[in-house]
Amino acid sequence: MTDYTKLRTELEAQLQELVARAEGIDNDLRKPGDEDWEERAAESEGDEVLASVADLAIKEIEQIKHALHEIDEGTYGKCTRCGKQIPQERLEVVPYATTCTGCG
Repeated sequence: MTDYTKLRTELEAQLQELVARAEGIDNDLRKPGDEDWEERAAESEGDEVLASVADLAIKEIEQIKHALHEIDEGTYGKCTRCGKQIPQERLEVVPYATTCTGCG
């Protein structure tokens, strides 16, 4: 069995960073808008960008949580399609990869 202690630590740190970022975006989106309609239009565009970034962060948070769960269950690093071991190099680049390079 492969030791994923270092990778787990990195995933947990990345998870904390993403959660903090998502919470910050959520707080920014909850702030009341400007009274000026032109300023409000500009804020609306910015809010759309922030919402997109938040969606990406949430998706990545879910992927990291899934990877951490797989580490706990002992199934981490196995391709969900073919069942082969995902190369360590791939996991270092994409630690929440669920498929090997041949399948993904």
